[in-house]
Amino acid sequence: MEQQTFIATLSKKKEIADHMFELTFTKPEGFEYEAGQFVQFYIPQEEKPALRSYSIASAPTDDYLEFCIKIIDGGVGSTHLANMNVGDTLELRGPKGRFILNPEATSHMFIATGAGLAPIMGMIREELEESKSSKPVHLFFGVRSEKDVFWTERLDELKKAHKHFSYTLCLSQPEDIANCNAMEGRVTAHLPKSFENTHLYLCGSAAMVMEVRKLAIERGADAKGIHFEIF
Repeated sequence: MEQQTFIATLSKKKEIADHMFELTFTKPEGFEYEAGQFVQFYIPQEEKPALRSYSIASAPTDDYLEFCIKIIDGGVGSTHLANMNVGDTLELRGPKGRFILNPEATSHMFIATGAGLAPIMGMIREELEESKSSKPVHLFFGVRSEKDVFWTERLDELKKAHKHFSYTLCLSQPEDIANCNAMEGRVTAHLPKSFENTHLYLCGSAAMVMEVRKLAIERGADAKGIHFEIF
């Protein structure tokens, strides 16, 4: 069965890091999703539209849809999205995906690199703001350098409002680590020694996801408790 399509209008566009844009669209009437899911945009092409998948960064209760778009040289989807102007419309279908929160988890650990923070931001907000549980929630967020950092002000606000939430920012190639509130090195260098009784949510490159998954299992994680989305 063909999935229902929707039309969304671009309402905000902001460059938030090097080659990274935050795009906010109107939320189509009747569109519902779970935190962590993604949509497929119909990217206009000469012969027929190209489908490109992007995770939703906003929370399900928001009255808008937000996306974090990394600009890739020659990328059909990212190039079109980056060139859109406020007021432009785009067709989408969804939601799709099973990268969602497990309500039975006693604690949540999120590991994101780059634009992989997008679905995880929505999941963290859902857990902290809507579920209002007291389960420990920690995020490891890795990027290359200071110019690639984004949304830390949002994370700081969440940390201030929810004492059981914390996060670790990791820079693999920092320019001046002494003057930024971050750890030097890849996220894998700063992960805990034990993953027992922890649900993991991984989002980023295939190499990162597979490496962290292997390491987590070696350190006591249950494979069934490891959820991931590859960008």
